[in-house]
Amino acid sequence: MKKKALAALSVVATLVATLAATSACVWWFYQPEEPESLKNL
Repeated sequence: MKKKALAALSVVATLVATLAATSACVWWFYQPEEPESLKNL
């Protein structure tokens, strides 16, 4: 019983973490250009 409860908690925690990470940026497909000054490093 304890093992099932911990497994369910793990699934819920994973879903919450995924939702929080994906909702952090609406434009998830946006990839900004790398500045020229950083390309030469």
